[in-house]
Amino acid sequence: MFQRRLLEVIAAFWLLYLLPAYAQEQGNIAAPNMASPYKGALCLIKADNKIVLVKEIITKQLSIPGGTIKPGEPPQLAAQRETWEETGIVVTVGEELGHTDKAIFFDCVSSSEIIAYQHQNSMGGYELPVWFAPDYGVEVSSAMLIDPSYVNSEQYRYPKEWDSTIEMFQRATDQPIRIVADLIQAAPSFHQSELKWIQAFQLWVNKLPQQWGSFIHNLLLSGNLFASPVCGIILFPLLYWRCGKSVCYKVSFAISISSLICLFAQQGFTFPRPHVYLPSLQLVSSYGKGFPSLPVAVWSSIGILLMTEKERLGGHWFGVAYWLSAVWLILSKFYSGSAFLTDMAVGAFLGLLITWNIIRFDIKRTEKARTIMGSRRVWWGISLVAAIFAYYWQLPVFSAWLVVLIVMSLVTTTLKNQREHLTLFQGLLFTLILAAVYMVISYLAAQVSSSGILSLVVEISRYPTIIIVFVAMIKLTSSATTETKKPS
Repeated sequence: MFQRRLLEVIAAFWLLYLLPAYAQEQGNIAAPNMASPYKGALCLIKADNKIVLVKEIITKQLSIPGGTIKPGEPPQLAAQRETWEETGIVVTVGEELGHTDKAIFFDCVSSSEIIAYQHQNSMGGYELPVWFAPDYGVEVSSAMLIDPSYVNSEQYRYPKEWDSTIEMFQRATDQPIRIVADLIQAAPSFHQSELKWIQAFQLWVNKLPQQWGSFIHNLLLSGNLFASPVCGIILFPLLYWRCGKSVCYKVSFAISISSLICLFAQQGFTFPRPHVYLPSLQLVSSYGKGFPSLPVAVWSSIGILLMTEKERLGGHWFGVAYWLSAVWLILSKFYSGSAFLTDMAVGAFLGLLITWNIIRFDIKRTEKARTIMGSRRVWWGISLVAAIFAYYWQLPVFSAWLVVLIVMSLVTTTLKNQREHLTLFQGLLFTLILAAVYMVISYLAAQVSSSGILSLVVEISRYPTIIIVFVAMIKLTSSATTETKKPS
């Protein structure tokens, strides 16, 4: 039953969402653009003998600003529009520099002075202020002005085309740039003080003796691991072993609600992270909107919820470990320039508010209260909300959450009569298997990075696949246990 429903959902998702997008990328179903034989239009922007490149979120590769030509749209207009959406730079589109089988390259000159930060990133590129661009945090995580010789062809989305891109770059129109140290004054007034605090914090660590400074620096940065979704690979087998199925449902419910509320709020407030105003603050990879802080909201929600189960998780020691990890996470996000204190304070408040309501249901001890977190109606209801969000904000993160929630809705039916707990050995084994699955998916993502739609498919299916594997292993162990208990 589960397999059949899962196949139906995947088939529907493919037909309604992925297939049209894939066909459009391949040029199979979109109305033909009579003005141009190409599917994409790109802008080569040359400034101070450097090229403007963007870092894509889905493919994690570098690319030239530009994108798909809409049906009936002139290629020049498509190049101008996509460049503004990805970088916030308004350009005047000049002559054609060249083309590939799928895209046409134009010589583009910024209509105003190009502003770049004096800070150079790990590649040697000068970061550009792009937090106000429409596609920042949606399609691109950053933009830079960089010497093409610093870029390895494997870092470019289409490695085989990098040499021809450099050749076209040499013929592009060069223009001046203006270097600035920071744009702190562009931040909201209540964030400007915190930017100075982050600078002071990082400076204090740098002034420590080398041995101590290096230790504290690495210790602080390692706290970012608590914000990684990969923690779930360890968390859920552990919870299934120590606390059972019902607690896993409650934690999954808390994570889902906290994430959706934070993502919804971020689209409304659109406050970026600290390092966008001063790139030298960025010590770890992060991008997108930061208010309220999603990792802190999720961590506070999970932690307070599990405090009610602390006797099964180690009692007093669990409480100490949780509060230490929470402080560690907050200091890490602040020190690394990933989040403001106000972002994290609001995130923690949302997490506590959500958890308080979950605990209220649990305290009632009625049958409905005990089973609501595992009710398929509740999960389908959350899936509907996620579908509305995904329709209104067509962002990869909402699409990914929609698929996760659909899979969880099916899981509530599949695990209805399955075992309540795992053994310690099974929990450890499941963790290793899930980690292996995660690495395989990461390898596949690297192999298809040249295709936007295939990269999207892999990323959207990453965590649903892990959930399906986890559920399948529980079913297999349940079946094996049942067989061993049958009388001979």
